Amino acid sequence: MLYPIALHRDTVLSAVTGQQLLDILNGTSPGNFGWLNWTGTQGEPALVQSLTPPGDSGTYVNPNDPNDHTLSVNDWVYGRPGATNSNGVRDALDAFKPLIITVPVWDTAAGQGSSVKYHVAGFARVQITDYRLPGQNKLSAIYWGTAGCP
Repeated sequence: MLYPIALHRDTVLSAVTGQQLLDILNGTSPGNFGWLNWTGTQGEPALVQSLTPPGDSGTYVNPNDPNDHTLSVNDWVYGRPGATNSNGVRDALDAFKPLIITVPVWDTAAGQGSSVKYHVAGFARVQITDYRLPGQNKLSAIYWGTAGCP
């Protein structure tokens, strides 16, 4: 399963396996910190559902091709604005701490705010270690390398 955390390609290119990444919430600005959503639904409940293992990446809909339901390299995925700090988001991030999860790696973005879309350049494996939401809007993780298409 994929989880809706966007990791920028430059972060991956400069990382080595086992490296602590102090802030992977590095989406576009203004207002996007690196959360994704699979269907275009912007609400906090959708983010919590997608973050809660095993996640719901199987609901993915390509914003440029509504018939494409398989996220792969060169696809686009919806962004989600805001650095949501609900109990549900924090609980889901806490549940990730012992796990190595797979997240999309993006290289370019289009739009802003609630209409942002990220271009998928690959996939990476990370282990969430800490988060600071809101305020610092940081999500820290250990980088465990690239991943093939899930």
